[in-house]
Amino acid sequence: MRLVPREWSLTGVLSTNLAVALSLGLPAEPWRVALAIAAFFIHLTTFSPLFETASRRAVHWPLVVLNGAVYIPLLWSAELPILAYLFALSAVVLLVASHGRVRTAYGYVAGMALYASLVIPMRYLLGHPSAAELFGLALYVAYFVANALYVESRLAFRNVDCAVPLLFWAPAAGFLLGANLVLAIPAAEPTVSLLRNYRMCQKVGDLESIKKMGRSILLRSFLFTALLIAAVRIGSLRLFATS
Repeated sequence: MRLVPREWSLTGVLSTNLAVALSLGLPAEPWRVALAIAAFFIHLTTFSPLFETASRRAVHWPLVVLNGAVYIPLLWSAELPILAYLFALSAVVLLVASHGRVRTAYGYVAGMALYASLVIPMRYLLGHPSAAELFGLALYVAYFVANALYVESRLAFRNVDCAVPLLFWAPAAGFLLGANLVLAIPAAEPTVSLLRNYRMCQKVGDLESIKKMGRSILLRSFLFTALLIAAVRIGSLRLFATS
């Protein structure tokens, strides 16, 4: 069994999940930090067998339960809309997996949406997030979903229009910026990138070009994450100062 996923995008998003969750503030209880780190390693080491099983139109239920069990404390701390969102998204991904559609464009995007969304329960494990943090986490998830759509729109063997990632990102980012204008700092680069992709719409098909695109996306995601953490912390300070 492969412990580290071949998909560097998945390893990247799980790593930034943990970085964001920890960087927004550490709790006084060490067990919370240990639980968040344990969640990271569980997700990282079980992705490959989960993906391989889903490719055969099946669901590896013991590993699914293991991935979810670490978030049991959220049942007493997270708000109902947060829980409903996480359960609904998990159900969609399980439905895609049970039908063997994980290698399709929408299967890849749904999977990335779920793994990026794990930053939310991971943050709840460390303590109840502020309003500024929740808006920042929502932008974080929107970014990785838009990135997944961007990848699909660039691949020559996928039939995804280059307008799709921008059509998703623009209203999502616009709404969140309206709630917290400081988020314009991390949102600027992906907005420019998706606009350029829409205008140029350059498809790639050879392996080397795809790898080059993947490395570029990974580096940009690290930049986005760093700017997001800074913006959320600034936003939290502003909310505290005006309250």
